[in-house]
Amino acid sequence: MPHPYTRPGRPRHPDILTPAEWRVLTGLRDGLANAEIAAAGSCSVETVRFHLRNIRDKLGLRSRQALRDWPGRPVERLAAAEREPRGWRIREQIPLIAVPDMPRALAFYKGLLGMEVITSWPDPPAVPGWAALAAGAARLMLHQGHHRRDDAARPRGGPITLTLYVDGLDAIHASLLAAKASPTTIERMPYGAREFYVSDPNGNELAIVEFALSDPGYTIKRDREDQA
Repeated sequence: MPHPYTRPGRPRHPDILTPAEWRVLTGLRDGLANAEIAAAGSCSVETVRFHLRNIRDKLGLRSRQALRDWPGRPVERLAAAEREPRGWRIREQIPLIAVPDMPRALAFYKGLLGMEVITSWPDPPAVPGWAALAAGAARLMLHQGHHRRDDAARPRGGPITLTLYVDGLDAIHASLLAAKASPTTIERMPYGAREFYVSDPNGNELAIVEFALSDPGYTIKRDREDQA
């Protein structure tokens, strides 16, 4: 016989959101529509809507954008991060070079240096605004112009930006804010990444980037190795 003061049903989950709610929120943060979240989680669209209603009620947030911007992370993931050695989890670093004329730059790096374009955005046949190239173990990226909405807030260093692909973007951003390093706000980009910028004490610009782990090409290096 249950204790008279015990509530029926499942025990209360120790986290603010249940594991199923975290999965739905992660899909939303990765830019998925409700139907895509449902397909990824092998559930119905109505189940996704049910979880989203519960998430909004628990967090007091009404819009999808507000849910994307909410900085919370699962308790288990935060606890695991606390157990890990201190330091950024950097997967790889690649220089990003600003160029005024992308076709001319590609002709130089491909035609004269023999580098290969391994990925670009937008996809062909459009002239890319961004391209990643490789030759042997060397990697570099080119970009013409910039697509950031808050470009005025972006640090201004030299023509080369060092791009760091990381795990734990939110924790890194929080640590930089706490250190008063003035990182820009985190943005979700049209190619699936979340990123922000920060400058070192000498004015050199760093781009800090994290792709969703569900993306099979979440770093340029992995994408290229998968094709080998």
